[in-house]
Amino acid sequence: MRTSLSLRVLGTILATVAGVKLLDLAFVELNARKIVLPQFDVRLIPTHDPRVTKRLASVLRYERPPRIIFTGDSRTKCGFDPEVIGRTLGVPPETFFNFGTGSQTVRFTRQVFLPELLLGNGIRTGTLVFGVSPDWLLTTDKSTRLIRLYRGSLHYRMKHSEAGAEDPIGTAVSHFLARHLALYRYRADLIHQEVIPDLKCWFLGDCHVAPYVDASMTFREAERVAGLQTRYGWHSDRWALLTSGEYRSEGQRPRFTEEDAVDLENLSGMIDEVRDAGITPVFLIMPLHPSFLRVHEPAASRNKRLLESLAGEIGVDVLYPRRDYSDPRLFTDGHHLSPAGAAWFSADISPRLRPYLSGR
Repeated sequence: MRTSLSLRVLGTILATVAGVKLLDLAFVELNARKIVLPQFDVRLIPTHDPRVTKRLASVLRYERPPRIIFTGDSRTKCGFDPEVIGRTLGVPPETFFNFGTGSQTVRFTRQVFLPELLLGNGIRTGTLVFGVSPDWLLTTDKSTRLIRLYRGSLHYRMKHSEAGAEDPIGTAVSHFLARHLALYRYRADLIHQEVIPDLKCWFLGDCHVAPYVDASMTFREAERVAGLQTRYGWHSDRWALLTSGEYRSEGQRPRFTEEDAVDLENLSGMIDEVRDAGITPVFLIMPLHPSFLRVHEPAASRNKRLLESLAGEIGVDVLYPRRDYSDPRLFTDGHHLSPAGAAWFSADISPRLRPYLSGR
């Protein structure tokens, strides 16, 4: 009797484990087909942002580190197209990688991007090009929030627990458990990103998102386009197909003013740390449409002037786009480049990148 009960309990446990495993496999397959969570890759250990997680995986697939890596905020990730740059210079696109991260600031770059995402993963590029937008330079509260989010991510916690581990078996077990924990974490994302919006759409008729005053799309389509990126890291901003391209600020405060401080301390310290790693730092000023500059002057010019002054003091090259960027069709919203704008910009700045292709 007792043996029969034990067998039933064991059978129930095995059936439950098998059922969970089948659900996991189905979840992974639906994600691979972009049916659920299209901007995520649920096979990966998550960082604070699914797009950063995917970029990290993409650059780690390179056979050798790219000669030049671009980093910066969202203007960078939709600006530098390695395929256009490689074609213009006559070199493989793998020579470059776009490692822009959304809402990046100098402080985030110094405390997370450089030590954790780049050097912490053994990525030793020759040149690190910082795409400089006016608010990338600022001291903001979002820096603290993003750093906290990354340090709370499974990627960070797993990486640092492994760093102190000496038992290889224990490390392997932790890695196995972390991958399964990641799938449960992604199920929470599924509820937040898709199930709740679906319910709002069905019952309340609230089916669209409108981050721009002149454009909207369904939340499912917005999720899909948010995750679009090439294997070289470039993000194609499909919102540009729906917007005027100009910066529309009706009823909104400027994104920054002269009251916002430029983070010169972290900027200088970051450059020292980049050089200590044997990497050449370069600043490249991102283009902006006149409609954006009109709202954000004189602060935008003040930020640029302070950057140029510091770069001169510490001997960092500052590169500039030379083409005309007054056509709004080159932008999504006056400060993020459209796909056409990214091609225009990437071809524009390519010749100024050639000197950094040879040697450290």
